[in-house]
Amino acid sequence: MKKNNPLKRTISGIQKYITFLLLVFPVWGGTGTIPLKSVNFLPIWVPQPQFAGYYMAKEKGIYEKYGLDVNIINGGHSKDTKEMLVQGKADFSILHLSSAVKYRIQGVNLVNVAQIFQKSAIQFVSRKSSGIDSLHKFQGKRIAILRTVLQETTEGFLKKYGITDEIYRINGGINLLLKGAIDVCVVMKYNELNTLYNQGINFDELNIFDLNNYQFGLLEDGIYMTGERYKADPELTSAFVNASIEGWEYALNNFDETIVVMLRLQANANVISNRAHTEWMLKCMREMIYPEEKKTKIGHLEKNDFNAAVKFMMQYLNVKNNVDYQDFYKGVR
Repeated sequence: MKKNNPLKRTISGIQKYITFLLLVFPVWGGTGTIPLKSVNFLPIWVPQPQFAGYYMAKEKGIYEKYGLDVNIINGGHSKDTKEMLVQGKADFSILHLSSAVKYRIQGVNLVNVAQIFQKSAIQFVSRKSSGIDSLHKFQGKRIAILRTVLQETTEGFLKKYGITDEIYRINGGINLLLKGAIDVCVVMKYNELNTLYNQGINFDELNIFDLNNYQFGLLEDGIYMTGERYKADPELTSAFVNASIEGWEYALNNFDETIVVMLRLQANANVISNRAHTEWMLKCMREMIYPEEKKTKIGHLEKNDFNAAVKFMMQYLNVKNNVDYQDFYKGVR
């Protein structure tokens, strides 16, 4: 009969334990941990709930869990998103689909690696007292659109309906509408629309023209990077996208905590806001990301949404160039 050797059993047990430790706590360069990959991420605007998922991914250590050290750069008028991606100053950025398609048509190799918004938030508003209650009544009126990220979409929308008179390009805000200097103003549902309400204008005093209701809901907020950067490190892309989506899921499932964090970040960045407006914006994010009328998985860019943006931009730019869906969309989920 073969006897059991206690010493062999002990040594075998130690070896298995060491193997387990190496799997769970891998050694890298003698430091005991794998260094985090540095990532620069540029939203298109300053800290606000529009980007809550990314801030919460950083706040809650989700990016670190995926091996990333993410630096979130404050966006704004002074930051050219396309140029910062091309110059390597940002690894990832938020862009609107129409803008990204335009850059591709113009020869800039940008790719969409996750489509976060599944519904457009762009609306035109007028006061009911103005009598502008239909699109054909826009003609001959003073209309304000944004000169920045929304210009292609809003200008193209007006052009589609033959509206060309007195279009003013502004940097933002609703002051001109409040003062009566313009008749119609473009707003984002999650931002300026609620600002009007906070300034004393009830929603039932407004005519609201939602671009989604005119089959013109070109998607905003997707995550973009250069094609070269994507090819150089697809694992980095996968980690950033998955961590960001997990951050969004956390933000929308932990509402009160996210509001507190966003208020702190906004205060630190000198962004004027309050709890009521921050809460409104965050509630709208759920509608933009998970619209009831659309069951698309977060992060996925539907081909029909892509085709709508390409068709529009080719008409808007009056070009025949085309952009291939498979080359443009590199969803990694």
